[in-house]
Amino acid sequence: MRELHLTRTDFEIEWYAGSGGGGQHRNKHENCCRIRHKDTGLCAIGTAHKERTANRRDAFQVLAARILDHYQKMDMPGRRYSEELVRIYHGVRDEVIDKASGARDSFKRVIVDGEPDLVIEARRNAIIQQEAGDAESEQMRNLRLQERLG
Repeated sequence: MRELHLTRTDFEIEWYAGSGGGGQHRNKHENCCRIRHKDTGLCAIGTAHKERTANRRDAFQVLAARILDHYQKMDMPGRRYSEELVRIYHGVRDEVIDKASGARDSFKRVIVDGEPDLVIEARRNAIIQQEAGDAESEQMRNLRLQERLG
């Protein structure tokens, strides 16, 4: 990952009075903060403490993690986000269906018990078979091209 250098000018800090429990101190003093990173628009808030410094520290910690995550996702080579439907989760029918492999498993086992191994392994095998098929079809195209040229 590339180095990331941020300064105070990269952020916009807004102070406001909290609401809810905590009485007069919480409702009258502007100790809650909202910090926004200007480049990405990512925000974080700090409202848990009575002190400004603690709320600002908490908000910066959350925002720093979000910013790092944002830039790491941008730096991943070959990383694409697909909008295709991968799996169907149906709790009422108690089933999970993987669209690429056609594998089916119990909703309770996959979600409630936290054991998605069967569905994940079926997806992995389907991807491997697809890649093998793509490589095979590429070889066939090359052979046909050589036959035409030769």
